[in-house]
Amino acid sequence: MKTVAIVNAVSGQQQAARKWPRLLEAGGPKASGVVTWWTQGPGHAEILAAQARRSGFQRVVVAGGDGTLFEVVNGLWWEREGQLPSVGMVSFGRGCDYVRNFAIPPDMVEQLDTALGKSVACVDVGVCRLHGMNGKPLQRVFLNVLGLGYDANVVKRVRRQRVLRQGRVTYLFSALQELVSLRSHRLEGEVDGDPFETDTFLFAIGLGRYFGGGMMITPWASPQGGRFQLVWGRNPGRLEILRLLQRIYVGRHLHHSHVGTRYSHHLKLSGHPQAYVQAEGELIGRTPIDVEVTPGKLCFAAREPQTLW
Repeated sequence: MKTVAIVNAVSGQQQAARKWPRLLEAGGPKASGVVTWWTQGPGHAEILAAQARRSGFQRVVVAGGDGTLFEVVNGLWWEREGQLPSVGMVSFGRGCDYVRNFAIPPDMVEQLDTALGKSVACVDVGVCRLHGMNGKPLQRVFLNVLGLGYDANVVKRVRRQRVLRQGRVTYLFSALQELVSLRSHRLEGEVDGDPFETDTFLFAIGLGRYFGGGMMITPWASPQGGRFQLVWGRNPGRLEILRLLQRIYVGRHLHHSHVGTRYSHHLKLSGHPQAYVQAEGELIGRTPIDVEVTPGKLCFAAREPQTLW
């Protein structure tokens, strides 16, 4: 396959810059023909991914975290020239939640072998239309979890942290801080054509199970399920949220009396007041949102797909 790796040099506290050249050497003959493109800053991976599709690359390997994967998938998706390449991933960074949905080994040489291999899973893509941070209409795609309200506010706070902490610790620390200014939103709209409304502090739309460095927010979701799992919290209060955070890490929160869940293929929601929206740990805009699943539209390099409980 004609393969390019898009490497976020600063991901994983700059581990990618140090380790990627040695990793390619360790990858043997399979990795010898891989072209490497280095990102230069936020948004650059999206530009490079569009260029990769136009240039006829058959496989794009993401070397970075979920934010880099998000940029690459959007660059590939919205570029219309050329065939849509398959995507592989070698995990650097703080979260790396999407790969948790697959049987991808933790060893980085084995991750590279998987990312370059022939075995792929046809995964679902979520298409979201919303108001961008500048207030203008925006379209984004995502593979894992889109959330609004509390988790988006946590992402906003994480980005302001001056001290780098790894994955779960970063998210949990910011989540606790965000409890001080906890706010609720009235969500109204449609879910698969049915009227929907709720008062909630958090609303998650999942194709994958995890966000926030391993929090199993949508534990019954599947990247190949052809539908979203929706999970929302009905304002349980700060103390109860602390208890819920513990349950979310192991996916045991769905039976809580203040938690709602259902499946969906298409939903339209507005928020009162407007709620921030995050996708794959990236703050992307505000409500209202229109979100639809497109089943099996992307090939992701994985030895084994996720199986549901």
